[in-house]
Amino acid sequence: MIQVEGRNPVHETLKTTRPERILVAKGIEDQAKIAEILRLAKEQGTKVELVPKKRLDTLSQSGRHQGVIALIQPPKTATLKTILSQNQGDVTLILLDRLYDPMNLGSILRTAEATGVDAVVIPKKGSVGLTPAVLRASMGGGLHVPIIRDNLFQAIKLLKQEGVKLVGVDPTGSTDYYHERLTGPVALLMGGEDRGINPSLLDRCDHVVRIPMHGRITSLNVGAAAAVVLYERIRQLASP
Repeated sequence: MIQVEGRNPVHETLKTTRPERILVAKGIEDQAKIAEILRLAKEQGTKVELVPKKRLDTLSQSGRHQGVIALIQPPKTATLKTILSQNQGDVTLILLDRLYDPMNLGSILRTAEATGVDAVVIPKKGSVGLTPAVLRASMGGGLHVPIIRDNLFQAIKLLKQEGVKLVGVDPTGSTDYYHERLTGPVALLMGGEDRGINPSLLDRCDHVVRIPMHGRITSLNVGAAAAVVLYERIRQLASP
């Protein structure tokens, strides 16, 4: 089971997903957000258990349950081949290299869901996975965007075979991101702030773009950078 912890994350999850059950701390049923969660759970027919707060403290993996934890079946696993075959001719992917911060992955998943990304690819090793902290930050987005764990070198090889353009987003890029055509089959390669993208992966990109910085800070965190570039893609789709 996957745990979604916290009032807002559980509330958002209930709008689109039916948990197996929800655990609520005794004595807070009348609080506004909890009452709304209980109402949605009742509409869905989701089982609710009122339990001592200490039980939630013990179960919590994030330490921030706010009196409610939803238990959900893990999303069905997907493969890159499956995603490509389902979206022939027009696929949008994000590849994340050396990303360890759950808040950043959660932020990216939330933006990915909002902008119609077909899947997020992360390495089999050396990356944060779908943890309660990630789900909390994604506000449920992590349950709706397929997450593929794969060797990034092999994933890039397959993308090139299928004609998907690989665009690296990195401060070393020679072109501002809004000058790059981001419509059509495209995969965005991004890296964590600490170490960035592996140079060997960056060399395999068809194009490398940068986000221009006009202040003293030299880069955005990867969650913010992903949002900037993904919404530029939305703008381009609306203004061909």
